[in-house]
Amino acid sequence: MLITVISVIIFVGVMISKDFRVYLGDLLSPVLDPMLSLIPFHIVIIILAVFTGLYTSIIQKMTINYERLKDIQKRVSTFQKEYLEATRKNNKAKLKRLEEQRDEIQKLQSEMMNMQLSSMIYIIVVTIPIFMWLYKTASLDFTIVIPFAGEIHTSKYYLILPWWLWWYMLNSFAFGQAIRKALKVGV
Repeated sequence: MLITVISVIIFVGVMISKDFRVYLGDLLSPVLDPMLSLIPFHIVIIILAVFTGLYTSIIQKMTINYERLKDIQKRVSTFQKEYLEATRKNNKAKLKRLEEQRDEIQKLQSEMMNMQLSSMIYIIVVTIPIFMWLYKTASLDFTIVIPFAGEIHTSKYYLILPWWLWWYMLNSFAFGQAIRKALKVGV
């Protein structure tokens, strides 16, 4: 319960207060700033993406019962297919039988959502401060050379997101998938 309150405070605070965003970023500065003197910023982002993939996978492995989740998904999917087919064929008897199961299916969907939400609450508490540190740090004078674009500033926007966020997401996705596979998360 405490972790839920903390994650809500962090989430809401980040949305409404620039000072709070800076404060969260500053919390990690003693730990992450020394890396900047040793490693280029884009490599620091890779390290943080790997770290994110690791703790996200561990949290999900510890908080989600994947056997139960797969069972629920299978039952819900079967119900939805049967309901769609009965609706299409206007099979009143089958629709009536399926309506009797609807409450149970909604409870299962709620259970599935709670499993996924509980892990997300833990992940938010760790991830948002990292993002705030990256946000704060990217505005400093970091330029890098990338293929097809040449020298860019790390806080420069591409499409609707800053470069550092695209780089973080690319690395987080790639390394996160490898870590999930290695830890057998979701299998």
